[in-house]
Amino acid sequence: MALLVRVAETGSMTVSARQLDLTPAAVSAAIRRIERALGARIFERTTRSLRPTEEGLVIIEGCRHLVELWQRTLDDARGQSAEIEGTVHLSAPADTTYQILEDLVAELCTVHARLCVVLDTSDAVQHLHREAIDMAIRYGPLQDSTLSARKLLECPHVLVAAPSYLRANGTPQRPDELVEHRCLVLQTSGAPTTWQLRNQHEVRVVTVDSPLVGNGYLVRRWALAGEGIAFKSLFDVIDDLEAGRLVQVLREYASDVSPIHAVYPSRRFQTARVRALHAAISTRFSARADRCAAWIQKRG
Repeated sequence: MALLVRVAETGSMTVSARQLDLTPAAVSAAIRRIERALGARIFERTTRSLRPTEEGLVIIEGCRHLVELWQRTLDDARGQSAEIEGTVHLSAPADTTYQILEDLVAELCTVHARLCVVLDTSDAVQHLHREAIDMAIRYGPLQDSTLSARKLLECPHVLVAAPSYLRANGTPQRPDELVEHRCLVLQTSGAPTTWQLRNQHEVRVVTVDSPLVGNGYLVRRWALAGEGIAFKSLFDVIDDLEAGRLVQVLREYASDVSPIHAVYPSRRFQTARVRALHAAISTRFSARADRCAAWIQKRG
């Protein structure tokens, strides 16, 4: 049943085989055996695609329900005091991973010796079902309404730069002066990068360009090295601002608050290991969010 669900979610026997540590031939043979036993064709196969038949959709949904019910039964039987075990696949942006999750995951796996966390570092929006990801950290509004999500916090983006950069290049006084500076740009789909800045009176949209384009971690590292001005979530740069490694530019301007969510592939049951990981992340993120709120209040 778990195999059928995985193949349906990934749309590929080859991908499913890799995730389940099987060979594609073994997965294909297992599905053929199941179809013969049921007397029904579960998947329509072509050279380019694999999708469930109408009968297959009914069967797969039943399998998904029973697999989740079985996992819930195991968790209930083990009780709340049982050792957390098994594998959790977690995906998160690079900057969040290296600043927060790297240590958090190591600490959690030390506490729970039978827990394995596979941490995938990527700023790309990955397909949770296809990549077999149990939990992902995502910044900004969510696009996929089929996923389950829990909001961890809300935080604005702020303009920041190293003191060395501002001494060498001057400090912009208005948003339109940003075009005269080297702006550090987050890698996107290739469309022009725009920064939306708001103060008490207006909203300004600034189109920026840069010879330095990278993931969120690289953008912050370049800013720390004095390479330019970055537009980063306050959540990502609070350590650097508190320590004076970065300073806020155009202090009266910031973005609207933007959410950070923990996202899951299912709206239903979460395993004990996923719940434990979420609890640890929520606690760590909440403490950091409190520091961001205190910094905003102090700055007035």
